[in-house]
Amino acid sequence: MKRLGYLFYFSILFLLITLLFITNNVFAETELSEKYMTLQDQQGKLITCTVHQIVVGDEYLDSQNNLYRVVKLHNNTAIVKLVRKEKLTASTLSELKDLWSYFINGEFLKGETKVKGPIAIYHTHSDESYIPGDGTSSKFGHGGIFQVGDSLTNAFEKSGIPVVHSKTPHDPHDAMAYDRSRRTAVQLLKRQPTTLLDVHRDAVPPQLYSDVIRNQGVTKVQLVVGRQNPNFQANNDFAKRIKETCDRKYPGFIKGIFYGKGKYNQDLGPRSILLEFGSDTNSKTAAERGAQIFAAAAKDVLYGNRGAGFINRGSMRSLFWIIAALVAGVGLFFLINRGSFKNFGKELTGAMGEGENKKTEEGPLADDKAKENDHSHQKN
Repeated sequence: MKRLGYLFYFSILFLLITLLFITNNVFAETELSEKYMTLQDQQGKLITCTVHQIVVGDEYLDSQNNLYRVVKLHNNTAIVKLVRKEKLTASTLSELKDLWSYFINGEFLKGETKVKGPIAIYHTHSDESYIPGDGTSSKFGHGGIFQVGDSLTNAFEKSGIPVVHSKTPHDPHDAMAYDRSRRTAVQLLKRQPTTLLDVHRDAVPPQLYSDVIRNQGVTKVQLVVGRQNPNFQANNDFAKRIKETCDRKYPGFIKGIFYGKGKYNQDLGPRSILLEFGSDTNSKTAAERGAQIFAAAAKDVLYGNRGAGFINRGSMRSLFWIIAALVAGVGLFFLINRGSFKNFGKELTGAMGEGENKKTEEGPLADDKAKENDHSHQKN
């Protein structure tokens, strides 16, 4: 009986720990239903707003590449501190690794091009909609977010990029939505996609996402990366490459990158990313235009020429400097060892001279000299 008591006790303890772990992860991926979180610095300056449930330790990279970390929470306000100014150009290091692999494997010489899978798009929160356009912020099972996904799909396909767009619903919009959408993501992975995009919209004041590009109203895009997954480093690098590429074409179009405590199913692969096109208070038309702009700006990273589109100006520029440094290093080596090389040259020339003399002695003149010696011996 005593043994059964211990077994019962440990079973209950294990269950509580498991529930705590699950609740913690679910909470991390939860969104606020009616309010939003405001991120302010320690001087009270507004940094951004988000519908994501924030915890201490979450981070935010703004459009100017300032990285902030949440240090304190008070009701619906998160106090953040500036951590550092990020340099997104450093992300080309991973592109150079791909480029090196491209050359070292002989694919450049062979002219081989691997067949790539499509870009895969799905929607964890399939009810998300836009009040200006849909008349409501939520439509159970068939939200306006599907049309934004269609615009994204059409823009990619016009560029010759294949797309698989899943409209599988994952309602209700609750803490378990990511568990339900995970099944869809796993099914999409069977198509071996180059990139997996989970398309959403935010729920904050419209001015945070409003933008004008080519004299048309569009919504900005926010990227979301989960901090609790083994692919974080790769996902983060991927997100930065997307932002850096879009920044070159449309500065400020990428609103920022939110780093939330959770996985967002990004543990399924290193090229998985969550995108937020505008807010429920922005017009759906503007969000659709934003999707088209994003597809045109980010296509080289999301699909590109072989894998992640690594042969771009950033990586080629880095490759140029690497080659230049290598040439300079070789030149410096020869300059430093110039004296040694001169002596080596003299020794080599001398050795070659001796060799020629030896060859001369062993040639026709040597034969004539031998004949003269034989003739003198005969006289004697």
